[in-house]
Amino acid sequence: MQISWSDGRRRSAFTLVELLVVIAIIGVLIALLLPAVQQAREASRRISCSNNLKQLGLAMHNYHGTFQSFPYGQFNDQQLDEATQQPNRATWFVATLPFVEQSTMYDAIKGSMGTTPANEWDETSRKTVLSAFVCPSDPNGGKVGTDGFQGNYLGNAGVEALSQAEAAISATDNTGMNGLFFVKSHINFKDITDGTSNTLMFGEIRQSPQENCTIGNYWNGWGMETMFCAVFSKINTTSMDFVPFGAGADNPWRPTQQLPASAFTAYHLRSAHVGGVMATRADASVSFLPNTLSGQVYKDLLNRGDGSVVPPF
Repeated sequence: MQISWSDGRRRSAFTLVELLVVIAIIGVLIALLLPAVQQAREASRRISCSNNLKQLGLAMHNYHGTFQSFPYGQFNDQQLDEATQQPNRATWFVATLPFVEQSTMYDAIKGSMGTTPANEWDETSRKTVLSAFVCPSDPNGGKVGTDGFQGNYLGNAGVEALSQAEAAISATDNTGMNGLFFVKSHINFKDITDGTSNTLMFGEIRQSPQENCTIGNYWNGWGMETMFCAVFSKINTTSMDFVPFGAGADNPWRPTQQLPASAFTAYHLRSAHVGGVMATRADASVSFLPNTLSGQVYKDLLNRGDGSVVPPF
């Protein structure tokens, strides 16, 4: 330790080695503390995401109480040449707006529903980001694409991919798909014969930074962009999504295969949460689906009437 003299008094000073030791100790403490801070922040974001999905489930229950069924997954299907039917390209998101405290937005677009497609409705409404549909853990959450706001939460279409043939059947008698939302669907509680606690209603996806990736496109649902299925039976799968040509883009977590417009569509549950994804059940409860979830249990959760018992996980 060096000793210095000033005004007749002795004062000590740090040596360079001692200063470096102190800096090193501070660095170690920060390194130990940072993961804990990050985990606390992620826990908070996960709680917020869970609350979003809970409120969305309750909104669907209120919708069902008003109309005696859940809304359609999307109003029509471009594969069936229904472009003249209005509200063309509308999705379940639009029908839900009055039940998530967005009556003003709904009123702004209501006058256009019978005359023009959803992607041409009031631009201010379309480009408004609703935090209730955004997972705060997703770095690309709250994306505004070409048509408007794209969210993180999709409706359960069932186990199989959505195809033209299935859409045609679903539009007439609801037998083509085994989830809750699809083309012109009108599923109600009595259709969920497995029980509402054994059937998923919503799940989350990771949003893309790429403009031409349309997953979660709430304002232009012509390729089933607001619904998910379980073709590959895996949460956070590295298998590719199947999308209509021009409707998708690769990401590090989401490779895609673009197919002709007449082919099927398959979007899968993914999230930025560690170890799994958040999902709403049809009883409006929220669960965390781990990456280790059995493929069969995952399919059972999506199928509203397969008669299978869903075990705890």
